[in-house]
Amino acid sequence: MICSSAALLAGLLAAATASAAPADVAPRTITPLVCYIFGDTVSPWWLSKCASHLDLTVIDLRSADEYAASHIPGSVSLPFEPISAWSVMGPGDLLLEMPPSAEVWAALGAAGVSNPSPASKIVLVNGVGVPAFPQAASPRVATTLKYAGISEGRVAVLDGGFPAWTAEGLPTTLDVPVPAPRTFTATEDRSFLVNRTYVAANINKKNKGIFLIDGRDEAVYNGSVMEEWALKPGHIPSAVNLPAKHVWNADGSWKSQLELLAMLRGGVGYGVSRSYGQIIVYCGVGGYASTWYFVLTRILGFENVVMYDGSAQEWSQYYDMEL
Repeated sequence: MICSSAALLAGLLAAATASAAPADVAPRTITPLVCYIFGDTVSPWWLSKCASHLDLTVIDLRSADEYAASHIPGSVSLPFEPISAWSVMGPGDLLLEMPPSAEVWAALGAAGVSNPSPASKIVLVNGVGVPAFPQAASPRVATTLKYAGISEGRVAVLDGGFPAWTAEGLPTTLDVPVPAPRTFTATEDRSFLVNRTYVAANINKKNKGIFLIDGRDEAVYNGSVMEEWALKPGHIPSAVNLPAKHVWNADGSWKSQLELLAMLRGGVGYGVSRSYGQIIVYCGVGGYASTWYFVLTRILGFENVVMYDGSAQEWSQYYDMEL
């Protein structure tokens, strides 16, 4: 009833504005009320209704070939790749390390994103696949944007990615937009990133409310499968396994808050809460760790979460793993 009333009011206001305007003046466009609700994830319906009403940049993280084949009208292609504006190789050949902030800012400015006034909002669009690496691109980039100093409240993920957009019969295009370059600068934020020394000092501290979450698949966690970038099988001592692939439904949409919270509680119990303790997330090279960081901080509202970006790849170079 509330939504219906809001829609009716918007319609009446639009009609009154149109009738009052001189014949040679275009009617004023009224922003739908729903467009002022910008969440951690947005639906294809929301994006289709609100993209033209906001200072909004839609960034397509799929490959250049996928983008060229079909994409959301007005979206800009900035593919998520191991070496790109979103990620670099770090010391010791570590994969998916945070890039220089200046490179992120330059890419955003070229894509038409401004900061701080007007402060553009960003919607990230990913693909869907098995394994769930395409789905993990959006939360990884959202985490990179936080590191580069972009307020979390300005970044959302398209729920279900590009397949959800097409499944709803929304328009696609082959046209490639040419955004007007804008100025983007911010202040780098490393406050949520921790190193291997920090992790080593906090293993086996569940009794103090400190939990490590390993976001890799079960077989990799228990050592029956050894991933290619880790030197040893197994996991960091005392870590619990919450495979990130389970946070999405089969169609690539996010599971509900209740399902995600139940998943968390099934793994770590109630030894940590939003106001007590700490959660350290990691995975193989940092991709699925970003997924859990996004789920915990953005969807579930936990503030006491940090991310070990070096993950198992770096840890296995210096310490033993546990089976």
